[in-house]
Amino acid sequence: MIRRFLYNFFRGRNGFDQLAMTAWALSIVCLLLSFLPGTAGVVFNLLTFAAMVYTLFRILSRNVGKRAQENARYLSATAGLRRKLINLKTRFSQRKDFKFFTCPTCHTLLRVPRGKGKIQITCRKCGNRFSGKT
Repeated sequence: MIRRFLYNFFRGRNGFDQLAMTAWALSIVCLLLSFLPGTAGVVFNLLTFAAMVYTLFRILSRNVGKRAQENARYLSATAGLRRKLINLKTRFSQRKDFKFFTCPTCHTLLRVPRGKGKIQITCRKCGNRFSGKT
């Protein structure tokens, strides 16, 4: 009964997309910062309320096309930052097996197995050779 009601209620609505997820995370951060004393706490409390209202507005909106355009603009604006975070996560997970070097000429990131000693590294992009200790 309740499940059918919720299914019918959310049919044709935008739902929880990446921009809504970011706004929700921002509201949680502002909620934690709202416990600061004085005026800063009040400001963060208002920001928490605004971010939560915006998140609910996005989730419950029936104008799916416009919300999809907003989400696409958000994703294209944050693509570089998200790519850097994914690269950092990958490097961190591979840190025990590989050593990472940056080519001094073209700044390409190069991955070399650990435990090989001092070796000559050739950049796969520009062909520059330099030495490094793994």
